[in-house]
Amino acid sequence: MLNKDDIRRYSRQLLLEEIDEHGQQNLFNAHAVVIGLGGLGSLVARFLVGAGVGAGAGSLTLVDGDVVDISNLHRQASFNETYLGDLKTWALHCELNKVNPAVNLAIKSQFADETNLPDIVSAATCVIDCTDSISTRMEINRACVKAQIPLFITAASGLSWQSVNLPCGNSETSCGCYHCLVSQIKVDESCSSHGILGPVVGMAACHQATQALLFLAKRHLTKIQWGEYIVGNAINGTTNSFHLPPLPNCEVCQ
Repeated sequence: MLNKDDIRRYSRQLLLEEIDEHGQQNLFNAHAVVIGLGGLGSLVARFLVGAGVGAGAGSLTLVDGDVVDISNLHRQASFNETYLGDLKTWALHCELNKVNPAVNLAIKSQFADETNLPDIVSAATCVIDCTDSISTRMEINRACVKAQIPLFITAASGLSWQSVNLPCGNSETSCGCYHCLVSQIKVDESCSSHGILGPVVGMAACHQATQALLFLAKRHLTKIQWGEYIVGNAINGTTNSFHLPPLPNCEVCQ
């Protein structure tokens, strides 16, 4: 049962049928993993902590090996100049503790790769990919498919953003994986070589956090769309999408 402090803190989201009291308990007991703590990951983590993810028997794991740089600050709203040169994991841990000290935060100050990802994702309810490298996303996708852990991927570049929710075999929904996606359309190797406007990252982070929270509250009973690859245009405020089919003979998910 939620106590009086819980009801007061989470009152506005408890009014939503997509969350309600049962969903809030699920949020408390979920183990979400956020990989990449730049503009996307730092904001997504802020929204998850605010919503109470990991404030009970669960936890929120933050994964990144990078440090805060002054070039980050125009889009990475969770950091400021006092953290320049500090590990993003440590800096974000400090800031998130100020928001909701009840959340069980775990930090892994390392870059995700094929050697550590099986351990990082092993106990996760879901994984939230906020990285900016296609090769890293491929490895995260592979680890999640193998462990059958739902994966939420979002990226932002220039004045557009892209997002897809992947069940990774943990659903009856028929859709492909990230390997299927990059085998069928061109995806830029790294966002770091392109310009980006700070609010565009915020738009992407809001979408990704919303999708993850709805899933964590009601799991596969939620109404979010699995396997829909969404492209958002920040200039004209439009989105386009298509369903990602499984690639025949995909070496990862088939």
